Amino acid sequence: MSVASPHLNPFPPVELGGTRFLIDQNRPVAFLQSGETNQFVTWPNAPLPRRTATARLVTVPNAVWVVYEEDAPDSGELAWSTAVRISADGIATGVDIGQLSVLGVDSAGIWASNRSWPAPEPLPGDEEFEEAPSFDGAGLPLESWHDFQRQEKLWHQGREGTFPDVLAVGATDSFGNDDDAASYGWFAFAPGESPEGSGTRFAAPSAPGPSAPAELVRFTSDGRVDTLSFDRTVAGIEQVDTRTVITFFPTNPVGTLDEISGAISYSYPRSQIVVDFTTGIPSALSVDDYQPTALPAAGWAENWEDAELDEVLESDAHDHVDLTGVDGIEWALAKLSPEEIRRAVARVVEQFEWLAKPNAIWTRRDDQVHLVESPCQDVRVRVSGDWPRTVVMVEFRHREYSDALYRRRYNVFDPTGRPIDAEYLVVYLEEDIATGDHPGEHGGVIEWPFTQN
Repeated sequence: MSVASPHLNPFPPVELGGTRFLIDQNRPVAFLQSGETNQFVTWPNAPLPRRTATARLVTVPNAVWVVYEEDAPDSGELAWSTAVRISADGIATGVDIGQLSVLGVDSAGIWASNRSWPAPEPLPGDEEFEEAPSFDGAGLPLESWHDFQRQEKLWHQGREGTFPDVLAVGATDSFGNDDDAASYGWFAFAPGESPEGSGTRFAAPSAPGPSAPAELVRFTSDGRVDTLSFDRTVAGIEQVDTRTVITFFPTNPVGTLDEISGAISYSYPRSQIVVDFTTGIPSALSVDDYQPTALPAAGWAENWEDAELDEVLESDAHDHVDLTGVDGIEWALAKLSPEEIRRAVARVVEQFEWLAKPNAIWTRRDDQVHLVESPCQDVRVRVSGDWPRTVVMVEFRHREYSDALYRRRYNVFDPTGRPIDAEYLVVYLEEDIATGDHPGEHGGVIEWPFTQN
C-alpha cells in the first residue's frame, strides 16, 4: 500500500523515563528519542479489529499502549479492540482484546471488561414501549408520493390553516401536540392509538439498585491472561505507584424527575477502591471488603468527554519526522475470506437499494397505513473495483428537493482491507439532502467529493 504522507502524523508526544515517544495516529509506526539515540518501531502485523478502528494512547510508567477500538460494532455488541504495547527499549507487542471494553492499564498489562456502562432501571410503563409498532404495507395498493403528500397537506390545512412545506407524517411531541412547532416531534402513533391520551408523565424513579457485576480481564504483553470477577460495573482502572485504583459504579444510574417537563435525567455515581495486586490477582473481589471513596457524580455527556481527542486537536504538530525509507510503516492487509468480502459489499449495496422501496406510513388523517412511493426515483447502485479498493456508487433523483441527479461514492473497505462502518449510510445521506449539506449542482448533477464514509 502506498504511503499517504512521507512524514509521521503523531499523537502529542509522550515522555517516559527520559524516552520521548512520537506515535503515528493511523500507521503502525513510532519514533523514539532517548538522549542521542533515535529509533523507529513498527508493528505492521499486530492484530487489528475486524473493522475500521480508531486509535488512542494509554500510558504507564514503563510503556505506552496504543489501543485500537472498532468504530461501530453491530447493534447490541461491544466494540472489538486490540492493543500494542511499546516499551522504552523499542519492543512492540500486540494483544487481541476481542469484544471487551478497554478500562485502562497497569505496569503488567491492559485491563478490559465484558460490561462497559450500567443501564437505567426500567420505569413503570416501560414495558409498553418494548416493541415499536410494525407498519405492514403488504397487500396495500401503491399510492403516488405526490398524491399522498397533497392529501396530507390539505387535511392539515383544513384543521389548522397552515402546515410546513416539509411534512413529518404522523409526528407529535411527547404530550400529543401536533401543531406546526411540534410537527417534527418525538413519537409517532400506530393505528388505533389516541394521541390525546399520550400525555402520561413519569413518576419519580425509585432508588437504584447496585450496578451489575462484571468480569475483568488483564492481558499481559507476554501472553498471560488474568481474570477477575468484580461485583460492580467498572468504569476504569489505573496504576498509582505500586497499587491499582479501580473506579466503579456503585449503583445503576440515579434518575431525577423534572417536575415541570416531566422528563427524567440521569447521573452516574462513581466510587474508587485501591487494590494491591503485587502478590497476584485473586479470582474475585467485592466492594464490601474495602472502604470505597465516592467521586463527584457525572452526567452522561461528562462521562463521554474525549479529553485525548481534545489534546490531539490542540497539539502543535512541530515534530516532523521523515518516514522515507522506513520499512513496515503500513498495516498488513486483513485476512478476509471471499464470503466476508461479499457480505461487506452487500451490506452497503442493500442499504442504497432500499431507497427505491415504497414506504409503509401511518397517518392520523384516516388512522390507516398507506403504502407510498419512495421519494427517491431512478435509483441505481453500482459496484466497482476489487478488494480492498471496492467502491459503491449510488445515483437517484429526489421528488421533493431537486430535479438534479444525486450521486455519491463510498469506499467499502479501508486501506487495510477491513470493512468501514456501514451503519446509517442512508440516514446520513438523507440528512445531507434535507439540510442542503451537499455540493452545488453542476450540469444537472449534485455529486459529493469522493471520500471515505
